[in-house]
Amino acid sequence: MLLTQRWESEMKDDRIQIYLRALEYRLWLRGLSTLQTMAEIEGHLHESVESGLHQGLSPDEAERRALERFGPIKVVVNTFEKEGKNLMQNVLLVLGALAGLFFAYVDSRPTWDDTGVLAGAILLTCGLIALIGYRRPWLLALVVGAWIPLRGIFMNQNYSSLIALMIALIGAYGGWVVRLGIRKTFHLA
Repeated sequence: MLLTQRWESEMKDDRIQIYLRALEYRLWLRGLSTLQTMAEIEGHLHESVESGLHQGLSPDEAERRALERFGPIKVVVNTFEKEGKNLMQNVLLVLGALAGLFFAYVDSRPTWDDTGVLAGAILLTCGLIALIGYRRPWLLALVVGAWIPLRGIFMNQNYSSLIALMIALIGAYGGWVVRLGIRKTFHLA
């Protein structure tokens, strides 16, 4: 009897731990995972299981209900992401848009003839903003890199200016990957 209870307890912990690892990974990919958050979630899950046990549920049923009440991982991650949209994300996006407008202005000057410098500035700007912590690299690349192609297409029918958008995408995703690598290497929240 004691072995059965111990095995059931270990299964409960394993199922909860599997859920927590999967949730932490998904939150981590979006830059939302912290040690404090994960400890709180684990505490809530264990409290919910204990509450179910006090109501007379079997350990397996109490655990299943606790995980059901907490919700599917995708829903929980989306909820955290909606709550995680904070002022810093908006400020970084506005800075990116302003930088993109500035680059488009510089590119529109008739005396400006150094595309390499402008491409490098777009790449670095997107990379740095993503490295600082902007969570959606595709949106960042769009607000930084779309202005030059928009002007080039509408004013000059110059579709080759879409390269600026590609450079912005490379920079934004490069910064995002480096940030994820740093967080993974140093086990940062």
